Amino acid sequence: MKSSLLACILLLSPLIARENPFFSVNDSAKQVTSNIPDNVPPLGTLSYNLPDQARILKEITITYQNADGSIETRKIDLDKAIDWHKSLLITQGGKSSAIPTNAKSVSSAQLKFIQMASTKKELRVTSAAPLMRHFALSNPNRIVLDFKHIKPFDKEEKALSAAPYTNAALTHHGTFARATIMLDGRYDYTLKQSGNTIVLKCK
Repeated sequence: MKSSLLACILLLSPLIARENPFFSVNDSAKQVTSNIPDNVPPLGTLSYNLPDQARILKEITITYQNADGSIETRKIDLDKAIDWHKSLLITQGGKSSAIPTNAKSVSSAQLKFIQMASTKKELRVTSAAPLMRHFALSNPNRIVLDFKHIKPFDKEEKALSAAPYTNAALTHHGTFARATIMLDGRYDYTLKQSGNTIVLKCK
């Protein structure tokens, strides 16, 4: 009797076993992605009215999402007297903007057989040479495009000066040419190609 019961258990065990023992048994567990959504509206001007008993603004806490999807919080100590009759304004841009006054929103550069033109956060790269690969590097932050190109040439570098793109350089590496696009900070990027045109977008 015991041997028959043991045989039944052994036969049924594969049916109730998990297909992959490394997956969580909790069906509600979700995979967390680090993609930043494209449809988040830009920060304009926010107004906040303080209560009538407020007299001293002690601190401001800011929580933001990084390019890799992680969340960080920063606290700004103030300890300043305030007038509760006046609203607090949170804005990005205007006269207090940290963007240099000489920064442009549109720029272009010609590097050997590659033409680059930027508009806001998009960079359009045009070349008849086939794109082999692309990737991003940090310290300093940059996007790298490798094109199939055998004929050697001297290094060439041009300024872009259109945020977030600061300058671009083209170097030869035997069987391919490398276009290095320097950035003014850390970004995720997307790449779309149609014929000889590549469109990079930082976010």
